[in-house]
Amino acid sequence: MSGRISTRLQTLLAVMALGFLCGCGGSEAPPAGQAEATGSATEPTTADSTPAQTAALESDGAMAADTESAEAAKPEPDSPEALLREITVLKARPIEVANAEQAAAAANEAPVIERERLHQIIELATQAIAKTHSDPEKEQLFNNAVHYLTDSRVQLALAGDAEQAQSLSDDAEALFQRDSTSFAAVQAGFKVVELAQKTAEKFGGRNVEWVQAYSQQARLFAEKFPQEEGRAAVALISAGRLCEQVGLIDEARRCYGAVQASYPESPFAEQIAGIQRRLNLPGEVLELGGTTIDGGFISVKDFRGRAVMVVFWASSSAQFANDLPHLQQLEAKYGTDRLTIIGVNLDTDETAVDSFLEKSGIGWRQIFFASPEQRGTRNPVAMYYGINQVPVYWLIDTEGVVVASPLAIDQADAEIAEVLEAN
Repeated sequence: MSGRISTRLQTLLAVMALGFLCGCGGSEAPPAGQAEATGSATEPTTADSTPAQTAALESDGAMAADTESAEAAKPEPDSPEALLREITVLKARPIEVANAEQAAAAANEAPVIERERLHQIIELATQAIAKTHSDPEKEQLFNNAVHYLTDSRVQLALAGDAEQAQSLSDDAEALFQRDSTSFAAVQAGFKVVELAQKTAEKFGGRNVEWVQAYSQQARLFAEKFPQEEGRAAVALISAGRLCEQVGLIDEARRCYGAVQASYPESPFAEQIAGIQRRLNLPGEVLELGGTTIDGGFISVKDFRGRAVMVVFWASSSAQFANDLPHLQQLEAKYGTDRLTIIGVNLDTDETAVDSFLEKSGIGWRQIFFASPEQRGTRNPVAMYYGINQVPVYWLIDTEGVVVASPLAIDQADAEIAEVLEAN
C-alpha cells in the first residue's frame, strides 16, 4: 500500500479543516434549519426585490446548501474516519488549546498538556487500527492511524517514557508479522530506528551504548526491509558516522559493510568505498595529492623525513576557526622543516578561500581544484577518502605512514612529538 493519503481521506481532511476554521472566530455558518426559522432563505424572490436583497437571498441559499453538504460528508461517530478527524484536530492545536498551553507554560504545566495530547492521539489511533486492520478497503486509514500512533510513541519515549519505547518496539514487531512488506510495517520499523538515532545523538557522547544500539537498529531495519534502499542506507551511514565520532570503529565498519553488502549497485556503495578506505588508513602509506589553489601540485610523497598533518577544512567551519590558533602554534613550535601542514579545502567559492587565507595568515599550501565540479564535498581527495564534514585532521610519520586518522586536535602536540622522536 502507498504511504500517500487517499483522495477520500484528503476530502475528509478538507471538510474537517473547513469545520475547524469556521469554529475559530469570525462568522459561523448557520446551523442546518436556521434558514427555515428566519424565513429568509425560503421566501422566493419577487419582482419588487432589490438587487441587494436578491444577492442576500442567493447567498443564504448557498450557505444552507454548503452546510447540508458538510453535514452529509461528516463521518459516522466512532468510525475510523471520525477517529482520524479527532486526531487531526488535536494535532492542529485549536486556538483555545494553544491559548491554554501558553498560559500553562508560565506555570510549568505545558509538558503535562503535551503528554496528555499525545496519549489522546495514541488512544484514538489504537481504536482506528482496531477498526481497520482486517479490512483491505480501509488499508489507507489503517496506515494513517499507524503513522499517528508511532509518531506519538516516539515523542513520548524521547520525553523519557520507557513504556512507550517498549510499546513502539512491540507495535513494530506485530506489524512486521502481519505483513512485512506493508507501509505500516516499514513505518513502525523506521520509527524504532528514528527513536534510536535521536537517543544516540542526545546521550551517545556520555554513553556509547546508545550509539551501539542505534547501529544495531539500523542494521536490523536493513535486514528486515531490504526493499527500503534509501531509508536503510541513509540510516546505516548515519549510524556509522556516529559510531566513528565516539570511537566505535568496528561498529562503524559493520554499518558501512551492510550498505555495501545489501546495496552493491547503489550510489551509496561508492560513497562507502571511500569511507572504508579511510578507516583502513592507520598503518598504511598514504597516497594523497592534488592541484593547489595557486595552480601548482602537491603530494605527501614530497615531504618524506618530516611529520605531515593533513587538514580537511572549510572557511565556514566554526570549529576549524577555533582550532586554527592551535594549528599555527604547532607549526611555529616545530618549524616547517620538521612539520608540514597540507590543507585540503572543501569550499566551493575560491574568493571565500582567498579571503580567509589572507585574514587568517595561513601559510601552508592548499589542495583546491579549479573546476567547480571538483569543489566542496566533490573534492576528489575528499571523495576518495569519504570525507564529508570538516574539520578533520590526519597525522603522517616521516616515512609517509598514517599514524592517526582522525587526529584529535588536543592530542596533536604529543603525537607529533612522538613521531619526530622516533625518527
